[in-house]
Amino acid sequence: DTLGPGHRNVASTYSCMASVLNAQGNYDRAMELYEKCLAIELDTLGPGHPDVASTNSNMASVLARKSNYDRAMELYETCLAVLLDTLGPGHRNVASTYSCMASVLNA
Repeated sequence: DTLGPGHRNVASTYSCMASVLNAQGNYDRAMELYEKCLAIELDTLGPGHPDVASTNSNMASVLARKSNYDRAMELYETCLAVLLDTLGPGHRNVASTYSCMASVLNA
Protein backbone atom coordinates (compact mmCIF):
# COMPACT_ATOMS: atom_id res chain seq x y z
CA ASP A 1 0.00 0.00 0.00
CA THR A 2 3.02 2.31 0.18
CA LEU A 3 3.05 3.14 -3.52
CA GLY A 4 -0.53 2.35 -4.43
CA PRO A 5 -1.88 0.14 -7.21
CA GLY A 6 -1.43 2.75 -9.94
CA HIS A 7 2.26 3.49 -9.37
CA ARG A 8 4.81 3.03 -12.17
CA ASN A 9 6.82 0.62 -9.99
CA VAL A 10 3.76 -1.61 -9.77
CA ALA A 11 3.50 -1.57 -13.56
CA SER A 12 7.16 -2.54 -13.80
CA THR A 13 6.61 -5.45 -11.43
CA TYR A 14 3.63 -6.64 -13.47
CA SER A 15 5.81 -6.50 -16.58
CA CYS A 16 8.59 -8.53 -14.98
CA MET A 17 6.16 -11.14 -13.72
CA ALA A 18 4.52 -11.34 -17.15
CA SER A 19 7.91 -11.85 -18.78
CA VAL A 20 8.57 -14.85 -16.56
CA LEU A 21 5.12 -16.29 -17.24
CA ASN A 22 5.63 -15.82 -20.98
CA ALA A 23 8.93 -17.68 -20.80
CA GLN A 24 7.18 -20.48 -18.91
CA GLY A 25 4.49 -20.73 -21.59
CA ASN A 26 1.72 -19.37 -19.36
CA TYR A 27 0.56 -16.98 -22.08
CA ASP A 28 -2.92 -16.17 -20.79
CA ARG A 29 -1.68 -15.14 -17.35
CA ALA A 30 1.20 -13.21 -18.95
CA MET A 31 -1.30 -11.25 -21.04
CA GLU A 32 -3.38 -10.45 -17.95
CA LEU A 33 -0.36 -8.94 -16.24
CA TYR A 34 0.82 -7.07 -19.34
CA GLU A 35 -2.68 -5.60 -19.64
CA LYS A 36 -2.51 -4.41 -16.02
CA CYS A 37 0.90 -2.92 -16.72
CA LEU A 38 -0.37 -1.20 -19.85
CA ALA A 39 -3.34 0.30 -18.02
CA ILE A 40 -1.06 1.88 -15.42
CA GLU A 41 1.37 3.13 -18.07
CA LEU A 42 -1.38 4.67 -20.15
CA ASP A 43 -2.73 6.42 -17.07
CA THR A 44 0.65 7.67 -15.82
CA LEU A 45 2.67 8.15 -19.02
CA GLY A 46 0.18 8.49 -21.85
CA PRO A 47 -0.04 6.52 -25.09
CA GLY A 48 2.98 8.10 -26.77
CA HIS A 49 5.63 7.00 -24.28
CA PRO A 50 8.35 4.47 -25.22
CA ASP A 51 7.52 2.36 -22.16
CA VAL A 52 3.97 1.95 -23.49
CA ALA A 53 5.44 0.92 -26.83
CA SER A 54 7.59 -1.67 -25.06
CA THR A 55 4.58 -3.15 -23.28
CA ASN A 56 2.70 -3.31 -26.58
CA SER A 57 5.67 -5.12 -28.07
CA ASN A 58 5.76 -7.58 -25.18
CA MET A 59 2.06 -8.24 -25.57
CA ALA A 60 2.51 -8.74 -29.31
CA SER A 61 5.19 -11.32 -28.59
CA VAL A 62 2.80 -13.29 -26.39
CA LEU A 63 0.08 -13.11 -29.03
CA ALA A 64 2.48 -14.32 -31.71
CA ARG A 65 3.37 -17.30 -29.53
CA LYS A 66 -0.36 -18.02 -29.33
CA SER A 67 -0.59 -17.79 -33.16
CA ASN A 68 -2.77 -14.69 -32.96
CA TYR A 69 -0.72 -13.06 -35.71
CA ASP A 70 -3.21 -10.38 -36.79
CA ARG A 71 -3.54 -8.92 -33.30
CA ALA A 72 0.22 -9.26 -32.72
CA MET A 73 0.89 -7.27 -35.89
CA GLU A 74 -1.55 -4.55 -34.78
CA LEU A 75 0.32 -4.15 -31.51
CA TYR A 76 3.70 -4.13 -33.24
CA GLU A 77 2.40 -1.40 -35.57
CA THR A 78 1.25 0.63 -32.57
CA CYS A 79 4.64 0.12 -30.96
CA LEU A 80 6.47 1.11 -34.13
CA ALA A 81 4.50 4.35 -34.53
CA VAL A 82 5.39 5.45 -31.00
CA LEU A 83 9.04 4.50 -31.36
CA LEU A 84 9.41 6.29 -34.68
CA ASP A 85 7.83 9.40 -33.19
CA THR A 86 9.83 9.39 -29.95
CA LEU A 87 13.16 7.75 -30.81
CA GLY A 88 13.47 8.21 -34.56
CA PRO A 89 13.96 5.78 -37.43
CA GLY A 90 17.60 5.01 -36.67
CA HIS A 91 17.09 3.73 -33.13
CA ARG A 92 17.85 0.08 -32.37
CA ASN A 93 14.41 -0.45 -30.81
CA VAL A 94 12.84 0.55 -34.12
CA ALA A 95 15.02 -2.01 -35.92
CA SER A 96 14.08 -4.65 -33.36
CA THR A 97 10.39 -3.93 -33.88
CA TYR A 98 10.78 -4.29 -37.65
CA SER A 99 12.47 -7.64 -37.05
CA CYS A 100 9.63 -8.82 -34.82
CA MET A 101 7.10 -7.73 -37.44
CA ALA A 102 8.98 -9.65 -40.11
CA SER A 103 8.90 -12.76 -37.93
CA VAL A 104 5.13 -12.45 -37.54
CA LEU A 105 4.69 -12.00 -41.28
CA ASN A 106 6.92 -15.00 -41.89
CA ALA A 107 4.81 -17.14 -39.55
